[in-house]
Amino acid sequence: MRLWSFVVGILGLVTCTLGQIINYTPSHGTGVSYRVNIPDDTAVNGSGPIYLQLKGPGDFKWMALGTGDRMLAGNLFIVYAAPGGNITLSTRRAIGPIQPIYDPDIKASLLDGSGVHNGTMTANIRCDNCMKLRNGDSIFGSRSSWIWAMTHGGPLLSSNVSETLYQHDWHGIFSLDLTLAVGGNSSNPFSSSDFTVVDYTSTSNQQQVNDTILHRKRIAHGVMTSVAFVLLFPGFALLLYIYPSRYTVTRIHAPLQLFAVLLALAGLGAGISVSQDLRELAGYHPIIGYFAIGGVVLIQPVLGIMQHRHFRKTKEKSLYGFSHRWLGRIFSSVGIINGGVGFYYAYGKNPDIPPASPISYGGISGGVGIIYVSVIAWRRWRDRVQARKALPPKTLKTMASFKSTKSLAESSMSQDPERLDVVDLSQEKPWQP
Repeated sequence: MRLWSFVVGILGLVTCTLGQIINYTPSHGTGVSYRVNIPDDTAVNGSGPIYLQLKGPGDFKWMALGTGDRMLAGNLFIVYAAPGGNITLSTRRAIGPIQPIYDPDIKASLLDGSGVHNGTMTANIRCDNCMKLRNGDSIFGSRSSWIWAMTHGGPLLSSNVSETLYQHDWHGIFSLDLTLAVGGNSSNPFSSSDFTVVDYTSTSNQQQVNDTILHRKRIAHGVMTSVAFVLLFPGFALLLYIYPSRYTVTRIHAPLQLFAVLLALAGLGAGISVSQDLRELAGYHPIIGYFAIGGVVLIQPVLGIMQHRHFRKTKEKSLYGFSHRWLGRIFSSVGIINGGVGFYYAYGKNPDIPPASPISYGGISGGVGIIYVSVIAWRRWRDRVQARKALPPKTLKTMASFKSTKSLAESSMSQDPERLDVVDLSQEKPWQP
């Protein structure tokens, strides 16, 4: 019994002494993997060196690992091939929607075993000041957030730590339980056989994004919502003014607006998918979009149906129709404005958007607005003309006589305001008891 207790104690001491390395392998990373080790002293003190390993195919342009849940949060370690089978470690910080810049204040260096060997690029890294994020929070914990990215293509073969980089093809976020990565005080745990590796891939809270698909979803979202709000909603509304008929509402206006609503919903779906990829579901652009599309999907059809039923019974206008008309204009205007806001919003995430896109959008939106107002003004003028022509000649003569009498009275009052047959109310005094 004493012998068994002694063996258990020795095994526990050996396990604590050897330490562990935690591993994460993205399922869509095409062979990349990331490992972390926190020495005992660093874990106890909350500061000190930590060890990172980035490994992937040697024909990648670059691969990267970062602390925190987004690029702006912490330190970035970007690795790419250099001449002679070597690799370059570029420590960088993100300062906005542009390429991260080299930051020499990140005290990181490559260790033995780094380089391109047998088609595999390996970077064993020691960082002496990477236990905290830029806001001062510690990375240590059971839910530590990390980000990764990589780009396919031929190797860069550059020793320049400020090398211009191509945008990533894949990127993602994952979590690590760094309490499982504690142990040992080796100067290079990745070259030692005394460390056990814990694979945390299946347990990690992770998200992986294909940037090519993300770009396509952005375009689909922008095109579908822009066409719906800028062209279809206003255009199909004008059909009531261009072709007024008893069948226009039920056979033309309503079916076409339903198509526009479905297109807007499809654009909303693509937009929500983009927001999920970017973790921006609560951004100002999505929230405005929820309001505009929610209005045309939930409110406008109800008001339109209620007005149609009311008109069939009474042949008169109602508050339903008034609300349907003006809320439709409001929702469409909000959607159009939010489209312009979307270009600014997207530029903050992707500065490569060509300037011609927002300029064209603004020009088309302005043109549609002018056409919309012009058609409504033309229709109202034409209705007045047709209504006047439809009156009997006797009525027209009476109206002309009344207008002539009114003009004569106004003229006489202006010449002699004290005439008894013309009462000037402005000269009357209030009644007094």
